[in-house]
Formats: sequence, C-alpha cells, structure tokens
Amino acid sequence: MANDIKDKVKSLYEIMKEEKIQELKVNSKDYSVCIKRKDNNENKRVLTSKRHAIEQATEVIEEEKDASPLGKTIKSPITGVFYKSPSPSAPMFVNEGDVVEIGETLCIIEAMKVMNEIKATFKAKIAKILHENGKLVNSEQDLFEVEEV
Repeated sequence: MANDIKDKVKSLYEIMKEEKIQELKVNSKDYSVCIKRKDNNENKRVLTSKRHAIEQATEVIEEEKDASPLGKTIKSPITGVFYKSPSPSAPMFVNEGDVVEIGETLCIIEAMKVMNEIKATFKAKIAKILHENGKLVNSEQDLFEVEEV
C-alpha cells in the first residue's frame, strides 16, 4: 500500500508542477494527502493513513529540468488516464519511430469511465511517447513528440 500511495503522490505532484499549484489536499477512505510546493524547489509531503497510526514524512523532490520538446507535439484534448494499448495484453497503438497516418489511433484517454481514442490529425513520425501507461494526463498536456511527415 505504501508504494501505491507513493506513486499516487508522485502523479499528483507532477500535475501540481505542470499547473503551477502550490498546495493540494486529497482525502480518500484509505488515506489523506496534503502536498505543498515551496518556491525553493523543496516539497513537503504529509501523508496520513486512516488504517494505521498517523504518519508524517518529509521528502525533498528534485525539480526536473524543463525539457522543451524538439519538434511538434500531440496534446491531450481531455483530462484522464493515458493508455498506450486497448487492453493490458494487447500491443501498443504506436511505438517510438512509427509513422502514423491521419485518423490512426495513437492512445486512449479514459475519462469518467469512457474510453476516448486519440487519433492522429496529420501524418507524423512518433519521436517520443511522453507519458507512462496508466498515468493521469491533463487537457492540453503533451502526449507525443512528433515529426510531421
């Protein structure tokens, strides 16, 4: 459970960083999380487990260098969970290096239990897949770095 919470907190932190949010509180039946970002790039995380005794942890997270995409990008039209394939056992829609045609499915974004296929709107070569499978993405967030063909 601790690793699951840690992964969720990391995902929330990435969203906070992208949206320039300084403080976020999340409550669920299993845990409560309060994440505060400081201007000096240190972040304090306070985790409280409802199943166990109250636990507090402070962790310093190194800011990743802002790597601007080299080429054009394909953005998410909606906020949801990013999936690289139609099911866990199926092959990925696209791989880095693939050339995709207009209308070809690139990924799925799940929002409110609806699977939304994200399709290519122009012919392109996939230079880089920018997100991990099963991770939350925001509307207008870059999903793929591409080279227009």
